[in-house]
Amino acid sequence: MAANAINVGKLERVGSAVGGAALILRAIAHPTVARVVAAIGGAALLQRGLTGHCALYDRLGFDTADEPTSANRPRPRRRRPDPVAEASEDSFPASDPPSWTPVAGTGAAR
Repeated sequence: MAANAINVGKLERVGSAVGGAALILRAIAHPTVARVVAAIGGAALLQRGLTGHCALYDRLGFDTADEPTSANRPRPRRRRPDPVAEASEDSFPASDPPSWTPVAGTGAAR
């Protein structure tokens, strides 16, 4: 996916922009430390709403821009093949069953 591709649906974009703007305006109207911190988060929400790109969605593989009615589904991640598992699968079933030799006692024979 491109670095700034739109991956947020229209309804989410509107909600993010409105919520972000509200947090920023609240901090501007009556600034306190908590409201300024909330305004920083509001700036991130406003950016998400205006650009339609969410870095977290990008990292997790979500894309709600093309799926207006279906559930958010992450893109399948490719796993590197495990060489031990592949070797085990390639060697099974073995052509000869394992042989078991009965052993009596624990010491060496004299």
